Amino acid sequence: MLTYGMVKRLCKQARGIVDDTISFRHVFVDPYQHAPKGLFVPLGRGAETLNIAIEHGAIAAFWREEEELPRYIPNQFPLFFVASPLQALEKLLDSYRQWESDTDEKTTFHLTISAHNGRIDSYDIAVLDALKQLQQKWTDAQGKEGCDQSC
Repeated sequence: MLTYGMVKRLCKQARGIVDDTISFRHVFVDPYQHAPKGLFVPLGRGAETLNIAIEHGAIAAFWREEEELPRYIPNQFPLFFVASPLQALEKLLDSYRQWESDTDEKTTFHLTISAHNGRIDSYDIAVLDALKQLQQKWTDAQGKEGCDQSC
């Protein structure tokens, strides 16, 4: 299972509680995805989506370095500062594939965005395309065996 310590290795800096034993059951990009104990990867403006993601189970998130933090984020909420959340997600996927053999419990990656009352239009087409490529790369790496619809 993906842990705080693993994610921290990929990021320049972090904020919030520091606990290398925190584990993430889900990594997700859609703030409306139910993902308890999840690591949220905002693909659009994080300030607009992080609160929704927290309501749906996010216990940490990537955060674009130059983006201002909203006031509603609790001080102890872990944020991992990255230049690009999408690129950080790609690095995380690559690294996790190497780490996952070390554990019996697996983290589920939710790499799709559902249309919520037409809100999918707020995402850039290039971001959606890059996300599809990541989803395909992850699916190919997992193979047909053991890969559920969230892959």
